[in-house]
Order: sequence, then C-alpha cells, then structure tokens
Amino acid sequence: MFDLSFLQLLTRAIATIVVLTLMGFCVAGFARLLGDRGPAYDGKLTLNPFVHVDIFGLFAGTVGRVGWVRPIAIDPAKGRIGRATPVVVALLSMAAVFFFGRLVLLALPWVATSWPTSSAAFTDATIRMMADVAAWTLAINIIPIPPLLGGYLLFALAPGAHQWLVKRHLYVSIALTVVIVLIYPSLPATPFGDLARFLGAR
Repeated sequence: MFDLSFLQLLTRAIATIVVLTLMGFCVAGFARLLGDRGPAYDGKLTLNPFVHVDIFGLFAGTVGRVGWVRPIAIDPAKGRIGRATPVVVALLSMAAVFFFGRLVLLALPWVATSWPTSSAAFTDATIRMMADVAAWTLAINIIPIPPLLGGYLLFALAPGAHQWLVKRHLYVSIALTVVIVLIYPSLPATPFGDLARFLGAR
C-alpha cells in the first residue's frame, strides 16, 4: 500500500503543512473581516502551523494529499451576514487556497533559473506538491462534516449536529485518516479525483 519514497513523503508533509496553515489562517482572517473576532481572540489569526495543523490531517495529507485544519469556532451571531457567515468564510477560504495552489506554480521558472542546483529538484517537487495538495484538500473539504471546511455548511443547516461532531473531533479525524489511508490509491478514480484534477491536481 505504502509505495511512496521518503522524498515523496517529505514533500507531501511540507506541502500539507503550508496548505493547512494557510487554510486555517484564511478561515480566521475571513471570519474577522466578516465581524467575528472570536477566532482572533482564540489565537487562530496566525501563520503558526502548530495552531492550525491537525496531526491526523497532516498524516492524511502526507499519505493521500488530503488534509484538514483544527476546528475554528465561528459565531454566526457576531458575523455581519448572520447565519451565512460560516459558509461564506469557508467559501472564501477555499478560494484563497485555490488561488494559492495556482500562484505558487509561478515560482517554478525562478527555481529553475536561480535556485541552487543542489536543491532545485527538491524545491521544484515541493512547489508542485503544494499545488497538488491544495487541489486535493479542497476536493475533499467540500464534504459537509467538521473538521472539513464543508462542515460549516452543516453548521448553518444543522448547528446541533455540527456541535455534536465538533465535540468528537478526535474520533472524526481518526476515522477520516483511516479512510484516506485505506482508499488513497483509488481516490483518483472517484468523483473527488475528477474535482481535484479540475482544481489543478496532477
């Protein structure tokens, strides 16, 4: 099952950390822009990966290019658009991660021409993997369960069910990780694979 080389695992781990850190920061940042100061007060408005990276999301990202962040509480009552605030925050965060996945590839010509040759190949592979992880992470994060970004849709539609799952975040993360590890070789053949490729995955 685990036919990945050490360098593949390393590039996936680095890419997952970068993508998840950006995703968590964007969720907190857009929540703040829409009026909810809670994530900032909770220390989530930061680019510190230790704040955002879920350990199981990191493992799933390293194996299957799919990750998720630690839960970030958003209070619709404090948002400028009320009940829709969590959903809009999730959509804006997804858009930011998508554009990051596209923009980061613009660094490849610079790496090819200006980066030290001793590490240029590794840097090139890591940048490409960032784009790949961004696309795959977005494809899976549409599922409406926390801690995935799609969980904010569940929050808007069924707050009680969302809170029930959030309180069991550890178990949900473990279950997601197990599923990803078991099915990651066949993920490209699923509708999620089609969506990931549409979003820019290789």
